[in-house]
Amino acid sequence: MAREERIGLRMHLDALIQGCAEPTWLVRTKGLKVRNRKHSGTAGRSNMVSIAVKSGLLMGFGAAFVVVGAVMVVYWPTIFFTQLQKMMMLTETSTSFSIWREVPIPMYLECYMFNITNVDEILAGKNVTLKVEQLGPYVYREHHTKEDITWNDNNTVTFYNRRVWHFQPDMSNGSISDNITSINPIIATVGHIMRNEPLFLRVAVNVFMGMNHKNLFLTANVSSWLFDGISDPLFDIAAQFPDLPFEIPFDKFGWFYSRNESKEFDGVFVMNTGTADFSQLGNVEMWRHSNRTMYRDHCGEVRGSTGELWAPELGQEELVVFSSDLCTYLTLSKSGPLTVDGIEGMQYSTNDSTFDNGHKYPSMACYCDEVRDENCLPSGALNVSACRFGSPAFVTLPHFLGVDSYYADKIEGLAPTDDYKFRLALEMYTGMPLQVFAQLQINLLVRYVPGISLNNQLPDGDTLVPMFWFRQEVRINDEYARLARFALNLRDGMPYGFYALTAIGIILLIVGIVYLMRKLLKSPETAPILNETNNTEETR
Repeated sequence: MAREERIGLRMHLDALIQGCAEPTWLVRTKGLKVRNRKHSGTAGRSNMVSIAVKSGLLMGFGAAFVVVGAVMVVYWPTIFFTQLQKMMMLTETSTSFSIWREVPIPMYLECYMFNITNVDEILAGKNVTLKVEQLGPYVYREHHTKEDITWNDNNTVTFYNRRVWHFQPDMSNGSISDNITSINPIIATVGHIMRNEPLFLRVAVNVFMGMNHKNLFLTANVSSWLFDGISDPLFDIAAQFPDLPFEIPFDKFGWFYSRNESKEFDGVFVMNTGTADFSQLGNVEMWRHSNRTMYRDHCGEVRGSTGELWAPELGQEELVVFSSDLCTYLTLSKSGPLTVDGIEGMQYSTNDSTFDNGHKYPSMACYCDEVRDENCLPSGALNVSACRFGSPAFVTLPHFLGVDSYYADKIEGLAPTDDYKFRLALEMYTGMPLQVFAQLQINLLVRYVPGISLNNQLPDGDTLVPMFWFRQEVRINDEYARLARFALNLRDGMPYGFYALTAIGIILLIVGIVYLMRKLLKSPETAPILNETNNTEETR
């Protein structure tokens, strides 16, 4: 080939190569774009990871809140009741122990005395109705302390209850030096005990009593009638004759004589601690080393609470209170809702069956002998003579409330109202006593006894004489009212908190899902970045 032809061919090839090739600046620019696309893809993927983490946290916390809230709403009542049980079950370390051992809530004993105002007319032999006037109240501050506490293996506790009273003149209407005239309980007791003895023996006892007593009546001050006691020569003489057909365990007479500050007077109690069966918390199982008293059948059972500890009583139509003063228990019926210091509770009170003895309610017949006789009084008066050393003592509600008219109509000066019912109010969810009005009246039955003229001086030969009545008042104080309100607010308010937690959880779940979906749907880089990256790699 000629030299000229070879040079022309080379120039033609160079021109073709140069036409296909790109300028250096263009190549560099394209390389930069590719690298930028690679970096953009990495940033997109990082952004997606951040969105996924945020959405995951929102949905995770949301799900957790929903589960916790829903579960707690269902199980909160059980959790609350379990914690309440731990606090109230009686153990050496429980919250209730210190309160039970030494009751911190103020308690008061209000005593109302009945003064007989027409003694002169009665002694003159006039056919008059026995008239009484109420004096008082004489108020005493009452303090309870449990002593000689022994924990038993059968989920019970043994203890003595020491009670102390201090007169409160600023709260009283009158002075304990006020004189009160009533029948002489010693003469009435001797007459009652001797009523079935041979006539010659009754006459001899009457002559003997006449040497030291002018009549059936006795005047003494309030302090002597209640706590200090009244001396009588019969006590000293009776102590010289241990074979008498009746027992006189004291050297003086007084309704609460030898009781103030005494540990043994109320007797020893065995009470359920509620550790095995919470529903039995506070129930007395034995008293004075026995599970029975002197009454027959179910009336002689030792049962019920002493009134200081109660398991939650939701739905209970009746409450049972054991009274060592009566040697038996009282059944209180639900009477309606009550609010004390802003705390809602349920009130229980006595009704016309409480002091019946079979006169109206056959189930109460065990408070009389199986063969009913004149000792079975009409309804409204409970015979506690066997519990009170043989004295003709009968317990009623104050002012003969609910007592059969046969006896109520023989006394002038009484004014019964429903306020005199024995009442107890409990907060139903915690079993906390809100207020107590333990109201009872002590009466002596004076019946005509042939041969004992000192005993037969009343106008009516079958008279139930009111002696005095008392009200043991307990009311929740501000400190415990605040604790009760806090516990109830916690019980009722927590479910709303759990509902709110569940709602928050649902909101977090929805926000997390919506946030993630919106980012996925609105991101313009996700698909193109992947396609461009793949195309670049294929070109390479």
